[in-house]
Amino acid sequence: MQGRRARILAEVVDRYIHTKKPVSSQEIVQVYGHRLSSATIRNELHALEREGYLYKPHVSAGRVPTVQGFRFFAQWLLAVAELEAKEERLPAEPQPLPGLPPLADLLRRTALLLSAMTGQLGFVIPPRGEELPCQAVVLRAVEPGRALAVTLSALGVLEARLVAVPEDLSPEEEREAEGWLAAWLRSPEAPPPPAPWQGRAVHTAYRLLRELTAPSPAPTLFVEGWPQLLAELSLRSAEWALARVRDLLRLMEDEREFAALIGELRRGEGGLMAHVGEDLVPELREFTLVTAPYLFGRGVLGVAGPLWLDYARAFSAVRYLASRLQSLLIQCGGAP
Repeated sequence: MQGRRARILAEVVDRYIHTKKPVSSQEIVQVYGHRLSSATIRNELHALEREGYLYKPHVSAGRVPTVQGFRFFAQWLLAVAELEAKEERLPAEPQPLPGLPPLADLLRRTALLLSAMTGQLGFVIPPRGEELPCQAVVLRAVEPGRALAVTLSALGVLEARLVAVPEDLSPEEEREAEGWLAAWLRSPEAPPPPAPWQGRAVHTAYRLLRELTAPSPAPTLFVEGWPQLLAELSLRSAEWALARVRDLLRLMEDEREFAALIGELRRGEGGLMAHVGEDLVPELREFTLVTAPYLFGRGVLGVAGPLWLDYARAFSAVRYLASRLQSLLIQCGGAP
């Protein structure tokens, strides 16, 4: 759809997003400064209603966008955003930061920022573990019998955990164990058990390797902003909002399945994408997902909100934070 009808539909959706009330032809004329008469606008609204983009909740009411109408608006705004992105240049980054928080903390903060900037649910899907191979291990005694084992990737801290070590483990043995661990953590094969003649450092490192490579409950999804989303949905009704939130919670409960679902929806495409009222996923029929990849497609971040979310705001926040997060990670050596 193009031309006058497309512009009027975009204005109706935009107005509804900001007021959450049915939109009349007179309102379109007044708010958007049309030279067209209210009767002409009304005829276009009637045509859009016949085509399935709008509906009237009551005979005497204005029009409300359908899922098809919201979907058109999202795609129309995406096209505008992509045109702007070609001309946009982010401000130059300052000198490389002296350090970043552990990767999990950085991703959790990004999800929180997404929620704060959009008033919706923010989520970040980390790069897959196999794409972040360990590059080094730091082993430091913190008290007799306990040490902090920190595994590092090109992007910074992957994991830090307290481990048991011999109470009298010397600094020299720590360094020997670090080197042995780093070599085998980078190897695709499991090491053979150390021979009896090998020193205590190697035996300690072998035991720690088995602990560090055991299945870990490391999060595959960071989500922030459930209260904001519930408040936004409650504009329709508290009961309806609770039911929708329960649906989304169930969908996100299995983090790996949700990450796989986002991958399927994006189908390997780059750039900003909006999924409005996905018919094939019942839990998403009343939601819009705005997503973008980061770190050259290794991870994805985005927001989830109602069909009437502020698309322009969501597009801007998601695109900016995806670019910003990628920039921060590249500073730590995350470039391919």
